[in-house]
Amino acid sequence: MSQTYDRGLVEDFGRWREFTAGMWAWIFHKFTGWVLIGYLFTHIAVLSTATTGAEAYNSTLGGLESLLIVRIGEVGLLAVAVFHILNGVRLLFVDLGVGLESQDKSFYASLVVTAVIVLASVPRFMEGVL
Repeated sequence: MSQTYDRGLVEDFGRWREFTAGMWAWIFHKFTGWVLIGYLFTHIAVLSTATTGAEAYNSTLGGLESLLIVRIGEVGLLAVAVFHILNGVRLLFVDLGVGLESQDKSFYASLVVTAVIVLASVPRFMEGVL
């Protein structure tokens, strides 16, 4: 006879409160990695318009750069890339045994530095659109 374990309802989000900073760092790192892979394929698709001629490529880029949603996406891409880089460096140090006691603090520091860099860059990204 098999035993079952009552895990509760799937909709029970109380378990999310049990996640530590390390788990959130892992989730964010994986998410940002997948976003960067998705961007890479999008980037390649846009660059493929260059094969039809410089005029088509320039008009494609000019049209995209004039859209507010694309500029917001660029800010998001910056946030994703900066966090992924900073968290990757943090993980490198952890793998080398440096800062093992302060992993939570270094994760929060990478979030804060990402926020500062992104907020400082927003005016530059929004030039000419707003």
